[in-house]
Amino acid sequence: MTGVGQIILGLLRNGWIALVGALVAIALLALLSQVLKTMSAGAIGANLYVYEAVAAFCGVVVLALFGLLGVPALVRAAQASLPANAGCGPITELGQFAIMLIGGLAALRMLRAVLAGVTMAAMGGRGGLSDALLEAGEAVLGMVVASAALPIATHFLGVC
Repeated sequence: MTGVGQIILGLLRNGWIALVGALVAIALLALLSQVLKTMSAGAIGANLYVYEAVAAFCGVVVLALFGLLGVPALVRAAQASLPANAGCGPITELGQFAIMLIGGLAALRMLRAVLAGVTMAAMGGRGGLSDALLEAGEAVLGMVVASAALPIATHFLGVC
């Protein structure tokens, strides 16, 4: 089971690397767009557009930092809180596989939400940060619920 888990975890790592690359590329393009928007609005004297561009610039920076620094820390913390030993016998192996899979999927889900938020901020959309934080909260809550279900299932199966 751990061989299959390592293969799936490798695929999830490759997906993570692809999403991080896309996040960095889109964030850099969004920052360039906001800088150009600020400069052009400042040149024509449109103060409102300058303020909007600066706010969008800050939003993209905050989202990118949350995606690159916050999401890995959240996933590590949530995986550390999951039970390391879910039981005895084959249930232990299944529990470790489930913990690896849940952590990898939650990390990809959170990073996808951040990528969508950065893309929305780059296009001038609304709610990028709040949607990304809501998605991250849902992923962490899913990890917590799964960690509670594993010991309960072990107890009812009666393998120990």
